[in-house]
Amino acid sequence: MPADAPQPAISGTTRLLGFLGDPVIHARSPQNFNPRLAASGHDAVLVPLHVPADRFEAAIPGLLALANLDGLVVTMPYKERLIPWLDSISERARDVGAVNAARRLPDGRWVGDIFDGIGLVGAVGSLGLSPAGMRAGLVGAGGAGAAIAFALAEAGVSALSIVDQNEARASQLCARIAAKGRLAPKAGRFAVGDLDLLVHATPVGMMPEDGIAIDIAGLSARTAVVDIVTKPSTPLLRAATEAGCRVAGGGAMVAAQTAAIARFLGYALVEQV
Repeated sequence: MPADAPQPAISGTTRLLGFLGDPVIHARSPQNFNPRLAASGHDAVLVPLHVPADRFEAAIPGLLALANLDGLVVTMPYKERLIPWLDSISERARDVGAVNAARRLPDGRWVGDIFDGIGLVGAVGSLGLSPAGMRAGLVGAGGAGAAIAFALAEAGVSALSIVDQNEARASQLCARIAAKGRLAPKAGRFAVGDLDLLVHATPVGMMPEDGIAIDIAGLSARTAVVDIVTKPSTPLLRAATEAGCRVAGGGAMVAAQTAAIARFLGYALVEQV
């Protein structure tokens, strides 16, 4: 958002949304949400809520009881730990075993959902592409990777290969997706030259000294590349750009996910210009 973007004006009527995590000092969600909430005419603000991990169980009942709190955006380490405190979660959240947003219903019940996968599909869409029919490779089978894998299967990829440093985790994720009957992904290494879509969903690339998580020999312009690391550029994105690939970074995923989470929380956002 530009520096002159509208900012929310806080008053006694302002509704609260919380960004829940430990730590929250590096959070970008307030900067992503609040100017768009203000520009969309909503009397609401997203504030960081730093709940130390060893105080989570003590803090969460009081937090969910706040009468002017409409919802939560959830980050690590609470995507799994919040679930027992919610009254219900979506099917995809059950599939993944995590939530990254929760909202209070008018009757006071709390419901949760996860939007990492929706964000990824939106990032692919920002390239003018649809995952449907694509041969996809996914690097990373952790929380975000799992959500992305289920979303790619739901979006209709024709084939999906998943690689992770923890081979058992990749195999287990493949089995969970296959059990849904939509697709039978394969766990283990893949040749990037055989892919239509390469998705990187690990933290590699966040630090200046990082390299690329997998061997990208054979990468060519026929493969679209999405790196969910939220930096303007990563070693993978630079290499993919040099190869002539269509590329999208974590910013594209965050933009799509922000809009979807806001709608879920009851605050539709105007489109960014």
